[in-house]
Amino acid sequence: LALPKRQLDDIIEMIYQLDKLAPGTANYDTLLYGAEVKFYSARLALSSELETALPGFFAAGDGAGITRGLAQAGASGVKVAQVILNRLK
Repeated sequence: LALPKRQLDDIIEMIYQLDKLAPGTANYDTLLYGAEVKFYSARLALSSELETALPGFFAAGDGAGITRGLAQAGASGVKVAQVILNRLK
């Protein structure tokens, strides 16, 4: 599973509590499904340096709508860091 243990424990506890209201919920045949939803079409307007219209405010990674994964998100963060460091020189 890709869930932290605490969240998984909370889900299991919820199932047992729900079983008190709806008997049969907590059994070996119960399956839980969770969909991961991503919105890749929502993109910020960014310069080639990943700067927003607000000077000095940068956006990187999946939240900016420009990447689709850890490697690309990390690379965009490195790019922003390099731009900021160059501006501080």
